[in-house]
Amino acid sequence: MSKLTSLPKYRMTILTRGKAEHNLFMEKIIDEFLIYKDDHNNNTRTSYSTDLILFIKYLKLKKINCFSMVEPRDIEDFYTSDFLNNYERVWKNKNGNVTKKRLGQRSSSSKNRIISTLSSFFKYLVFKEKLPYSPIPKRSASNDIKSQSLGTNEIKIILNYIKTQNQSKWPTRDRLIIETLYYCGLRVSELIKIRMVDLKLQNSNPYIIIQGKGNKFRDQPIPSVMIDTLLDYINGERKTIIGEKGTSEFLFISKYGASKKRIYKHLARQQINEIVTKISINSLSEYNLSNKKSGITKYKQISPHMFRHAIGTHLHKSGIDIIRVRDHLGHSSVSTTSRYVGKEKKKMVILDKYGPLSKK
Repeated sequence: MSKLTSLPKYRMTILTRGKAEHNLFMEKIIDEFLIYKDDHNNNTRTSYSTDLILFIKYLKLKKINCFSMVEPRDIEDFYTSDFLNNYERVWKNKNGNVTKKRLGQRSSSSKNRIISTLSSFFKYLVFKEKLPYSPIPKRSASNDIKSQSLGTNEIKIILNYIKTQNQSKWPTRDRLIIETLYYCGLRVSELIKIRMVDLKLQNSNPYIIIQGKGNKFRDQPIPSVMIDTLLDYINGERKTIIGEKGTSEFLFISKYGASKKRIYKHLARQQINEIVTKISINSLSEYNLSNKKSGITKYKQISPHMFRHAIGTHLHKSGIDIIRVRDHLGHSSVSTTSRYVGKEKKKMVILDKYGPLSKK
């Protein structure tokens, strides 16, 4: 029996419809999936939607008009395709006219996130009995993370570079972004949403109130090693960015898209990605001058999330118990944390050491 005739009757109907109806049906299934995932925060749902619409566009190019036609090789081809690897960022003015375009290349972490979205989506289709199996090839999450890890020496090089050599317009802000991603182990979505009222600096144990996944809040300690950078930014560059007549509730501010009353929004995720990638390329390639070309090829894949991976691994290797690492990263499950820290032997020490970079 052929693959086509072995499909259930309702799927046979889908396969024989017009292309426009195919796309409408696929988008309807995506809408149902997003409703099913309604317990996630807005950023997660937006990422799901963006990833799945991108995948539909790819399927359309390949003349695959319904999800039941997707095979494992299609996913593998998608992962290695120029369609996924390259992207174009577009800026528009208030009238909707394009003012700027720029080509970019997706990092491995971004590609893996998209595949993770597809995995969740196809598992949903199997659960709802719309498909007999998921076409997503099994991948080793631990291997992915290991291949993207940053060692303590690389972290030190990056931090030293942005302290002494960074030539950007806002060097203190850039340093604070890197330090907060690493020392506090934050997700980008958590970093950009930090408000000034979330900073609790007046007591002997300063901390930040972090809004995490699923709108769960946690108190994130601020290590002493980054207090000076934080205060320097608040009292210096942040005031300069806002200006005398501007205002913003956020810690990390974007000068773009301010209202007529000069109320500034927070930096966008993509802006954080660009800052981190540029600093990583410049600092690590500068350190490896003898092989600068290969250094750029390697380090352009560094993403903000890798600093979160790094602190989880470094804390655990320093002897921090996995339960405390879980709490530091804001994970709901130890099994998630275990992907970050590997299988090193554990011994109990005080979390306040903040890993191997606590000593200035």
